[in-house]
Amino acid sequence: MLACRAMADDPKLPDDWVRPGPAGVRPYVPGRPVEEVQRERGLEQVVKLASNESPFPPAPEAVAALEACSADQRLYPDPGCWELRDLLAGRLGVTTAQITVGAGIDGLIKYLGILALGPGDALAMSWPSFVQWRAVAGIQGARVDAAPLASDGSCDLDGLLAAIRPETKMVVVVSPNNPTGAAVESGDLDRFLDAVPDHVLPVLDEAYFEFLPAGGHDGAALVASGRRLAVLRTFSKAYALAGLRIGYLVGPEQLSQELARVRNAFDVTGPSQVAALASLRAPGTGLAERLDLIRAERERVRAGLEDSGMTPLPSDANFLFVPFADEGEAAGAIERLMAAGVIVRGTGPFGAPEGVRITIGLPEENDRMLAALAASTG
Repeated sequence: MLACRAMADDPKLPDDWVRPGPAGVRPYVPGRPVEEVQRERGLEQVVKLASNESPFPPAPEAVAALEACSADQRLYPDPGCWELRDLLAGRLGVTTAQITVGAGIDGLIKYLGILALGPGDALAMSWPSFVQWRAVAGIQGARVDAAPLASDGSCDLDGLLAAIRPETKMVVVVSPNNPTGAAVESGDLDRFLDAVPDHVLPVLDEAYFEFLPAGGHDGAALVASGRRLAVLRTFSKAYALAGLRIGYLVGPEQLSQELARVRNAFDVTGPSQVAALASLRAPGTGLAERLDLIRAERERVRAGLEDSGMTPLPSDANFLFVPFADEGEAAGAIERLMAAGVIVRGTGPFGAPEGVRITIGLPEENDRMLAALAASTG
């Protein structure tokens, strides 16, 4: 009979083995998965309104394409994503050489940071905003010069211009802003881009582009017009492909050439390319109808939150941000919702103003969230 061997001590890394940049970065804190909350709370049904995911499934054409390609994955995916880039180029009015496809916007942010940032460099951005921009600067040992948001929660473009220094390499506009939701005006963005110094690359993070109202900014159109600008978009939100991790960058051809030096050759999987292509080509996805429903639900949820005494910020995205007076009040609201089987996202851990970000779900999911909040405040 084999004797049980005592567990050895977990080995440690050598002192100072991790570079100062990564050592100073706060790790991303993932949201609570539905299954864990169900087990922990003993709940039969849990609603996740935490990660700004689509409440709808992918387009039927994308599901069918995934099923068709699933049986044969023995070959590496197309590292150039040629078919997808060609299709996007035709839709956006740019050249194929101006598009880089990556493993979600996260992956493209990492590549931009590796390419451009290092000790002594700086990234200018509004704060609070998408935390991965701040993280990649820290990983690279670069400084972040943060400007406060405008009162409506959008990026303060004048403040961003004031944050630019001689050592600034990139200035990032996240619009609509995450976690607050508001977008910058198209005309204001034009004036901002006119004023950005030549030594700085302006970057427009348009993860929620499809939710913008008519007349909203269009970064790809700006690139097509000759603007020196990098634009990031994703298939995770409106196209409901978050689990497949696929996004793209539109920018100067030279930027795409430089990004090819640092990106992983096979980081965009075959199934993700297939699903993105099918989503773009699908004639009957009802994408416009889905977006209209989410916008309508967003305004209905806003009214319900206001009826409960809360004041959500303006939003042009698929979520609402509700500020709270302090960390305890925000944590209390999150806990009450969790007890009712509704998962939302708190923002305090990232140094943002205390508040709760609520994804817009299906009507019945939103009703459950609103009922839980009304019960806790009534």
